[in-house]
Amino acid sequence: MLEKFINHKTDILNIVANINSLLKDKKGTGNERLLAVREQLILNHFNLVILGQFKRGKTTLINSLVGNKILPSSVVPLTSIVTILKFGSEIRCTIFMNDGTEDNVQIEDIHNYVTESGNPENRRGVKCASIEYPIPLLEEGMQLVDTPGIGSTFLHNTETTYEFLDHLDAAVFLMSADVPISQVEKELLETIKSSTQKIFFVLNKVDNLIPEEITEMSHHNMNVLKEMGFTVQEIWPISARNALEAKASDDEDLLLESGLTNLEDAIGDFLSSETGRIVLNTAISKLKRITLQTVSQIAIESATLTASEEELENKINTFHKLNENLKKDKEDIAYLIKGETVKLNKKVEEMLQAFNDTETSRIRSCIQHFYDDNRNYNPTTLREEMQKVIKDEIVKGFDIFKEKVEIVISDSIQETFNRFTKRSNDIMQEFKNAAEQLFEVSMQQSDISIDLAEDKRFYYMVQENMSMTEEEVKSILRTFMPKSIIRKLILKEMIEFVASEVGRNCGRTRSSLATRIGGTFNQYSKEISNLGNELIENIEQAMEKGKDIRNNSAESIRNELSTLSNTSGKLKENVKRLEGLWSEIN
Repeated sequence: MLEKFINHKTDILNIVANINSLLKDKKGTGNERLLAVREQLILNHFNLVILGQFKRGKTTLINSLVGNKILPSSVVPLTSIVTILKFGSEIRCTIFMNDGTEDNVQIEDIHNYVTESGNPENRRGVKCASIEYPIPLLEEGMQLVDTPGIGSTFLHNTETTYEFLDHLDAAVFLMSADVPISQVEKELLETIKSSTQKIFFVLNKVDNLIPEEITEMSHHNMNVLKEMGFTVQEIWPISARNALEAKASDDEDLLLESGLTNLEDAIGDFLSSETGRIVLNTAISKLKRITLQTVSQIAIESATLTASEEELENKINTFHKLNENLKKDKEDIAYLIKGETVKLNKKVEEMLQAFNDTETSRIRSCIQHFYDDNRNYNPTTLREEMQKVIKDEIVKGFDIFKEKVEIVISDSIQETFNRFTKRSNDIMQEFKNAAEQLFEVSMQQSDISIDLAEDKRFYYMVQENMSMTEEEVKSILRTFMPKSIIRKLILKEMIEFVASEVGRNCGRTRSSLATRIGGTFNQYSKEISNLGNELIENIEQAMEKGKDIRNNSAESIRNELSTLSNTSGKLKENVKRLEGLWSEIN
């Protein structure tokens, strides 16, 4: 499967080179958009992060996948710094420091930077290490990431691993065959559950068990994982130590027995059939779009060269009118979207006002019940405990409100977007049809599709301590009020405190929601304003180029038309090749 991925990627890169050679200008400069697709395809990095508790064999697993003992390993918790392995034609090791500097070191010296023994508590200030190595497994862009083990005696190692979780695309979660899943491992799994949709669950050190024990431990761990909400198709039993030894000694039987080849095949299938397919399809779609746009430009340029002066002038004037009408339509839609923003903010405000009233009443009732149920508390304890109740209830109430209001906002925005996206795409389609009829060519157009802003901020907090003023304390002390009176004063004070805290947090929520709503609609309006700009620019460039060539001799015009026709034909052949690759991949 990996071989298929690499072959498809090579085929696409060859097509890029072919198309680029056809589109180079007189100075030999390539098409920037094509080169960007090429660079993205070549440099596309996919982080496969190796995770697990300390001493599960993560580093040994990476060395076995590589087929060489590149990274240092030990019988004690060793790895302390995230280390990234990527493909390189030559061996190179770079240390990235927290202060932004870089150091190139010999790979034999890497232990001085990434291990706890060589760099205790990361006193050197290392951010991460990167190793380039001629590893066939990584040639298509995947990066293997070794992380410090969580739950070791070195707290900073655990923190380093958690900080890297935002960068994972898929994970290999390494468990040990000699112990069940620990609470520390469960906590890490809960953290990465929302970070990636693909986790390879691996049971290492199976060389210490008999087959029946391996089956029993795999079955137990699978049940635990399913109870946690994970969809587990398979747990891969391996011996990373035996696999590394097998690769070092070219022992095919030991390698097969280690179980590593099954895991490698699974990773390869994933890269080729899922991640790899997405990478390749994205490149093909971009290339096809760029190529067909160029074919349209060539057709418009040819039409500009062959039209009479009067016919060309009419086409240009008509196109300018179409452009102006499109601009006005987009401005009208943008104005209407502003009105939708106001309507949604008003709806949220109504929800907040209703929530403020009901939540204040609910928490006050909780406070009253707490007061009635704890008559033995002295005034100081009573006050402290009531503040804790208020804090807990506010967090509980706002969490529930958050879920409700986000559903309302999401549904409202989606409905608005559906409505205006359809209208915008209809307007753009009319413009495209008119332009195609005007220039008698087929043109490329992309519909707009926007999701709700990813900003999930939702602010609410409770004042931790609320102390009485010195004057209030003195007043109470001077009057030597009975305990029952002081308790009633505290109850009154807490009842008033509830209203102020709920109101204050409603204000915070109002601000954060308004920011999200405004940002989402502004983003959408911007997309609307840019709709069709690329198509218009392509048409204008083709017309200008054709008008310039019209000033040349008749023979030069005939030669240019012949060149354009030849280029267009070859570009269409490349489009067919891209379509064929798409069919093979999918």
